[in-house]
Amino acid sequence: LAQASVGLKSKKARETTMASGSAEKSPDAFQDEDKPGVCRKCAESSLDCFAFLGRGAVATGGAVATVTKQCAYPVKESLLATADSTSNYLHPWQQKLPSDSHVPTFRM
Repeated sequence: LAQASVGLKSKKARETTMASGSAEKSPDAFQDEDKPGVCRKCAESSLDCFAFLGRGAVATGGAVATVTKQCAYPVKESLLATADSTSNYLHPWQQKLPSDSHVPTFRM
């Protein structure tokens, strides 16, 4: 019980000195723990900047890949069609034609 009363007295004493706005604070006094320091602010700002640049680079890379796919597909298909056409012209037996069926048909 004695320790509890001493703890209450010291707590009350601290509250009254803080409430009275003690002018005894020195420039060397501890910094508020709630407020981040200058180095921490600079580090967080730098990390935010790097995150911004990283997200931009990833988004740009994805867009470039999509555009490349969309633009390259028609070019690839036209090259393959040209190669197939040339091959069919030079080697006519390679053409894909329906086979002739020698089955009799009936017409009415």
